[in-house]
Amino acid sequence: MSYITRLAGVEIPVSNLKAAIEWYEGVIGVRTVGEFNESWKEAMLDFPGHPAGIYLVQTDSADRLKFHNTNHGYTQSVVDFYTEDLAGFHQYLLSLGVPTNRQTIDVQPGEISGFGFFDPDGNSLGATNG
Repeated sequence: MSYITRLAGVEIPVSNLKAAIEWYEGVIGVRTVGEFNESWKEAMLDFPGHPAGIYLVQTDSADRLKFHNTNHGYTQSVVDFYTEDLAGFHQYLLSLGVPTNRQTIDVQPGEISGFGFFDPDGNSLGATNG
């Protein structure tokens, strides 16, 4: 018997909840659950049509989601988002000025790949097509 059947959400530390909500809604496409209130210190953001989502937590802590991948020598993401159009999403992020860990994405048909990018608080996020 398995007690765990799915991932319910991911908790992400942020320095300014309102600004983070705006960034995640605008860049990732999630939507805030409930009507934002200035007194909030946390917020749940869901993907359209899916109940699991992102839980943003405002904190004064400088700790962020990332680690150094010693196998490849770069900052590794802890959270990876799925996209069918990896190159298109990469171009979209670049057009918004979002820092990424790869300058270009060249994916061959059927190839699984990915890249990293950073939210305004320095959390390392990833995108993959696999």
